[in-house]
Amino acid sequence: MMKSRDPHWDNLRYISGTLVVFGHMTDTIMDRDGLRWLQIATWALRVPVFVMVAGYFSRADALTAREARRLIESILVPYLAIGFLHTLEQRYYWGDWNFQIAHPPWALWFMLSLVFWRVGLPYLAQLRHPLAFSVVAALAVGYLSDFGDFLSLSRTVCFLPFFLLGWKLRQGLFAEALRAAWSRWAALAVIACTCVAAWFWRHDVPFSWLRMSKPYDATYGLPLVGDWVIRGGVLCCGMVIALAFVRLVPRRKLPLITYLGAGGLYIYLLHPLVLRPVLLEWGMDWVGPWYEQALIPLAAIALTVVLGSAPVRKLTRPVVQPSLDWLFRPQPEKPERTGNTGNTGNTDGTGRDGTEPPAAPVPVPYTPLTPPTQPPLESAVRAMIDV
Repeated sequence: MMKSRDPHWDNLRYISGTLVVFGHMTDTIMDRDGLRWLQIATWALRVPVFVMVAGYFSRADALTAREARRLIESILVPYLAIGFLHTLEQRYYWGDWNFQIAHPPWALWFMLSLVFWRVGLPYLAQLRHPLAFSVVAALAVGYLSDFGDFLSLSRTVCFLPFFLLGWKLRQGLFAEALRAAWSRWAALAVIACTCVAAWFWRHDVPFSWLRMSKPYDATYGLPLVGDWVIRGGVLCCGMVIALAFVRLVPRRKLPLITYLGAGGLYIYLLHPLVLRPVLLEWGMDWVGPWYEQALIPLAAIALTVVLGSAPVRKLTRPVVQPSLDWLFRPQPEKPERTGNTGNTGNTDGTGRDGTEPPAAPVPVPYTPLTPPTQPPLESAVRAMIDV
């Protein structure tokens, strides 16, 4: 008997996805103080949290033929399909056929990076301290001029710490602290300090520091020997703020929010295809005083409600969640596991429904963040979407 989804992570998906939509809506009007402040204050609650969710529902088992099929079906094919839709839009507006497979547009870089993260996770899991290793790698890769937006290489390495942090949370990292009463007040203090600091430093923090999509010499404009300090500060602050956000988001089922969060990947992948025509046809120059700026978050919420609705999911499922049984030869039934891999999370990051079967034994005792159940042998991406 399949158990229901964990509403805590669906709530996280929806809120972070809505903030991603807000961020893309305001990219061209960052000279408005209120919007610029909110962009900086919520940075860690957007893509870093979305990446953490993907890591939480990932499993570090070796990539089998069955799991490779799920990876192709649930990540690579939607990546190519959504990318082709971007190409069609660009063809309509600019007249050029621009297939951006190696340079993913807008939010698609996440899908390409997710392939690298999932394939590399079994090897990273063999390290004694994979999270610390990923932070060092993120700091070092900035000195390599070839690591830019090609194949999303820079972001793949720089956001890897958030992916591994989510994976470690599934194993019980910070489980007791995230459930303790004192941590709620600590998390509130972190978010409050973030909002205050973002206001005073809103003109001093370039968005290139937060995107981490290019090497140091194209980002910071500072002596290269000290660039890693800035990126290290961004990563550390981002992880602390993201953990505070995880602590504060309710664990219970919330009306509408939990349902929409189950379709979080639809929101994440589809919203650029809606925003590009809106921004090109009408633009955002009309936004001026604070009351007009306040309309932008409301518009972002409205768009996510539409994109996460049942009719839109049903209509776009062949693109976002394709079923390719006709393409692959039938696989033999997978035998029941008799041992334990020592890892938690989904097997391949491409699961269909995010439900969780009974728990398997683990090599070391821990207090899990959620009730002691294991996710099925499914992937991070499909765990984000409701079927």
